[in-house]
Amino acid sequence: MSKEESKQLVLEKILDRPAKQVLQEFGDGKASPGSGSAAALLSILSARMIITVCKISRRKDECSEFHNQFEYIAEEVADNHEKRLQEIFENDAEDFEKIVEIRKKRDKATDKVQKAKLSREALDLLEDATENIFEIAEISFKLVKYGISMYEDGWEHVRGDSGVAISAALSSIMSAVFIINLNLKTLRRRNYAAEAVERSQDLEERLNEAQANAFSYISSISSESLESIQLELNEE
Repeated sequence: MSKEESKQLVLEKILDRPAKQVLQEFGDGKASPGSGSAAALLSILSARMIITVCKISRRKDECSEFHNQFEYIAEEVADNHEKRLQEIFENDAEDFEKIVEIRKKRDKATDKVQKAKLSREALDLLEDATENIFEIAEISFKLVKYGISMYEDGWEHVRGDSGVAISAALSSIMSAVFIINLNLKTLRRRNYAAEAVERSQDLEERLNEAQANAFSYISSISSESLESIQLELNEE
């Protein structure tokens, strides 16, 4: 690969690359793209599934009373939430590349003043990255609500898509809680950590509530499936 091609690859957004290449990059053993981008990717998948359910359901006459609602949700998710998640995905990848480079320079520095300066720069970037993770979680909570709305009101035959949307968003939130708490261990000596840990605990409580709500839908569909199978067996 030429220097020009290598430079172009760096400038290219990760999400513009082929899916197989993106997955390969996640498994290359590098810091970037890392866990933050992965959490964002889960939410992006959730957003895409919600939009799909909206589009399909809007074509179905039996869902006509909710068509305006589906249009609003699809536009809100696509124009605001998904777009922002894509930005965070790229930002997180860039931030961690910078953090790694700064840490390498810090470790090689022999001057104490320079070493302290680089350490502060790395921690400042880590705070910014952690704020991005908090934002991923907040967006994902909204996606969970939209996913449940589509599960309840969308076309019955694509409830599996709504279920994936809900599950992916919940997984993103859980990932965010993991990442935030790990980052806060590194940031423990900063004033930011005390305030952020309270926000993280709030995320955990809301996540538990959202998961319990989601599992109620799993229990419901399991009951429907069991009743359907038993009815079929009885008819035979």
